[in-house]
Amino acid sequence: VIVVNDTGIGISKQEQQKVFERFFQADTEVSILNQGSGIGLSIIKEFVKIQGGNIELESELGKGTRFMISLPLPILNHTEKLNLDFSQTELPATSQLKSDEALTDTDADIRTILIVEDNQDLRDYLKENLKPHYRIVEASDGKEGWQKTLANHPELIVSDISMPNMTGIELCKKIKEDKRTKHIPVILLTALTGEQDQLLGLEIGANDYLTKPFNMDILKVKIKNLLVLNRTLKNTYSKQIKMETAEIVVESHSNKLLKNILKYIEDNINNSQLSVEDLSRNVGMSRGSLYHKVLELTGLSPVEYIRSVKLDKAAALLIKSDLNISQIAYLVGFATPNYFAKSFKLKFGMQPSEYLNQYRKTETQLNSKTLEN
Repeated sequence: VIVVNDTGIGISKQEQQKVFERFFQADTEVSILNQGSGIGLSIIKEFVKIQGGNIELESELGKGTRFMISLPLPILNHTEKLNLDFSQTELPATSQLKSDEALTDTDADIRTILIVEDNQDLRDYLKENLKPHYRIVEASDGKEGWQKTLANHPELIVSDISMPNMTGIELCKKIKEDKRTKHIPVILLTALTGEQDQLLGLEIGANDYLTKPFNMDILKVKIKNLLVLNRTLKNTYSKQIKMETAEIVVESHSNKLLKNILKYIEDNINNSQLSVEDLSRNVGMSRGSLYHKVLELTGLSPVEYIRSVKLDKAAALLIKSDLNISQIAYLVGFATPNYFAKSFKLKFGMQPSEYLNQYRKTETQLNSKTLEN
């Protein structure tokens, strides 16, 4: 049994039934320093239940509160001496989390979401619920959130509003005013219910708004819809490039830089190690400058643009050559056929084999109509 006592303001009988509900916060006239978000006790209760235990409370207004946790422990027939060495104060490097590392080229098909929240409990709650589906990067305030945005190029940002150093409103404004980041969708979270606060967030460019307490399932759907919409818009308004086996024709303004980039990618199309650094050196620009320019000209990041060019080339080869899918994957510079197939489906909405079958079916129908005429 674990017992925790305090001599605080206490909890009323009516509110004692609600304190374990997620996001519940008692109404009080007393100003509480560092007031939480209302999910701590909910998380504790879930952990206790997982262990097969039980948690109860006793409280009296003006005198304090007692929490009692009971956990089932097996009875041991013998005891063993346990020697612990606390001389090492740091964790081994291999055990440290890597959730804040920037995406590598091979991870680029995984959606990255940045969570900006100064409350550790709520940030952990968001991370635990979203990490099965997305790569999560964390920041504890708006200033750190801006730095993580530039370093990791997330595809969506979920941010609290009331934070130290830089508020969520200020962060959203900064994101939407910078050409490097203005395309990133932002969802704002707040405990403030006033319409004026919501209106301000939406006016500076926030894509959506949720008031605490919020339903996690609703947040997940909003995130999914914004990511799908952003991807659809990117595909719709990106520069259209027709890839031919012998040459590349750009159906837009003849931009010298874009032509040089296209030529370099085409010349190195079968290089699976082709990187943004190689490309930036070839065109004589820094990686940052190249990122901004390619994003401005194509609507895609350099990594996405390189992959798009390779996939367009692969689609042309599927139709115009006798090579099989694995051969084409290696020919256009993908390290494995499996990663090629995943990337192809992400761009064209179908597997390479389905793409080829659809083309052949369409061609057969056109030939039949021609013969009938």
